[in-house]
Amino acid sequence: MFSSHLGMGALLLCIQGATAKSPFRVVDIPGINTNNITVWDCPSTTSPHASQFLLQKAMDDFAYTFYTEKNVKRAFDRYVASNYVQHNPNMPDGRDEAIQILSPLFQTEGSTFEIARVMVGPEYTTIHIKFGQADGSSMNVMDVYKTEGTCIVEHWDCLQAMENKTVSSHPYFYTFLFIQRYTRKHALCINSLS
Repeated sequence: MFSSHLGMGALLLCIQGATAKSPFRVVDIPGINTNNITVWDCPSTTSPHASQFLLQKAMDDFAYTFYTEKNVKRAFDRYVASNYVQHNPNMPDGRDEAIQILSPLFQTEGSTFEIARVMVGPEYTTIHIKFGQADGSSMNVMDVYKTEGTCIVEHWDCLQAMENKTVSSHPYFYTFLFIQRYTRKHALCINSLS
């Protein structure tokens, strides 16, 4: 009897908590609120509901296809909504527009993309990349994707030039750069000096 009352009390607290005002502050910036988009035009290859395992598998495949194979069209056609929202100020919204702009950039001679990690949550995926440029310089990149199931619907990015002299003894990735080489079957971690 005591445990059933305790369970009922916990349930009531959960219900009350769900209806109470959230303690987290959400900043509403005019012009970037996409909560009004209720229907995402996702590819038929995506799933609106996916377990954490399937979501991780899908995002690993997206990362491998996009960054390692540099096949922008296949990655975006397979995983990105046609009405995808782009928050990079230098790019327009839309899957086709992203493919058109990114495809030539990814084919630039001497450019490399090394995936450091793919961090997948139920609503957001962050892919941490070392972007090597043709001139020998490198960028530390964080691409953040909002997902609806296995469909990518929004993108934000942060880019940081990688400096040789830093105050931190473990800048960007680690003292040793751990890069995951994604294959279709598994990720193989290798060590290389940064």
